[in-house]
Amino acid sequence: MQSRKTRVIDGTDREILRALYEKRPLAGRQIARRVGITSSAVAPRLNNLMASGIIKKAKVEAVRHFQREINGHSSRVNSPRRIIWDLDIKY
Repeated sequence: MQSRKTRVIDGTDREILRALYEKRPLAGRQIARRVGITSSAVAPRLNNLMASGIIKKAKVEAVRHFQREINGHSSRVNSPRRIIWDLDIKY
């Protein structure tokens, strides 16, 4: 079984790229719906494709700020509401 860290593009990654070719830019949730996998399953694939230089973050919408308490320690968490992805095509 191949590790995802080897940056091998498989059939699901090709479906993600096909979805972005057909209509772009798209949010991660929209990509997941078009490909037929969950949002949590598509996120590491998008990060892998971004690390490979194939796609890029086109826009990060409205960063949310909230507090999390873990083991009695409170910490502030910053999380994007939505990331819009696009192909990283160099002309």
